[in-house]
Amino acid sequence: MKIGILGMGGVGSFVGAKLTENYKDDPDTQIVFICRNKTKESIITNGLSLTTEGKTITCKPYLVSDDSKEIGLLDLLIVSTKSFSLGNAIGQYQDCLKKETIILPIQNGVDSKNVIENSIDHDNSKILEACIYIVSNIERPGVVKHLGGPGKIFFGNSDGQDYKWIEELLVKGGLNASYTKDIKTILWKKYLFVSPLAAMTAALDNTLGELAENPTHMAKLEKMMKEVQELAKHFSITLSDKDINEALAMISSFPYQSKTSLQLDIESKNKDTEKANLVDYLITTGKTFGVKVDHYEEMSAKITV
Repeated sequence: MKIGILGMGGVGSFVGAKLTENYKDDPDTQIVFICRNKTKESIITNGLSLTTEGKTITCKPYLVSDDSKEIGLLDLLIVSTKSFSLGNAIGQYQDCLKKETIILPIQNGVDSKNVIENSIDHDNSKILEACIYIVSNIERPGVVKHLGGPGKIFFGNSDGQDYKWIEELLVKGGLNASYTKDIKTILWKKYLFVSPLAAMTAALDNTLGELAENPTHMAKLEKMMKEVQELAKHFSITLSDKDINEALAMISSFPYQSKTSLQLDIESKNKDTEKANLVDYLITTGKTFGVKVDHYEEMSAKITV
C-alpha cells in the first residue's frame, strides 16, 4: 500500500506524521510526502516534526518528493492542500493515479469533490469527501504544532461503493477517523462552524478566545450561521438549531490564542487565501438561490486581501 499526502501544511503534516510513525515498522505500507521547496528540503534533512498532545513526533517517510515519476503510482492519495490550490495541485500529479487509486481530499468547504472532478480525468466513485476538526499550524518548514481540536476525520461517499477499509487503514495509522455514508451533511456541519468563524476572525482580527468572550460578536456569528443554515436547505441538507448551538459552543474548546487559517493568511499578506471558498462561495451561492447573506457581506467588506 503506497499512500501519498499532497500538501504538507498544518493538516497534511498532522496526518502524515501520524501515519509515518504508526506504519514505520510495516514493510508493506509506504508513506510519501508530496511537497516542494523549503518544506521538502527540511523534511529530507531533519524529518517532519509534529508536536501534539504534549509530545513531539519526529519522523521520516518512505519518500519526500515533488516529482511524479519518482513518486510513482499511488494506492491512496490524501490531498490536504488549501482549497484555492486544490485543482491545480492535483492536476500536477495525474500521472501518480492509476484506475484504482482512491482520492481523499481534506479541505475546508463543501465542493472539493466537484473541483477534483473538473480538474482531472478519474473515476468519480474513487473520489471521496472528507473534513477534519483541527487547528494545526506551521511554525517553520517541516515543524508543525497541533494547537487544538480533536483531529477527528470524517470521510465517506454517497454511492454504493464501500470504503470501510480506509477507516481501518487510517485508524491503524494512529488517526481518529470515521467512515460515513452521510458525509455531505457532515461537510455542511463543518462549514457551518469554520466558514463564519473564518470570516469573522479575518474581518475583526480576533482570536477564537476573543470572539468567544464577546457577546456581540457571538450574536453576529450566530446570525451568519443562520445564513449558512438557509443556504444548506437548497442542497437538501438540514442543519438544525442544535447544530448551530453546538458549533457556537465548540469555539470555547480551542485555545484562547487560536486563529483560523484564513486569518493567518491575511495577517501574512499571502496573495492566495481561502476567502473564495469560505466567504465568497457563501455570498455568491446565497445570491443565486435568493438567500439573504447580509451578515456575510458585512464581514467580507472588512477583509483586506
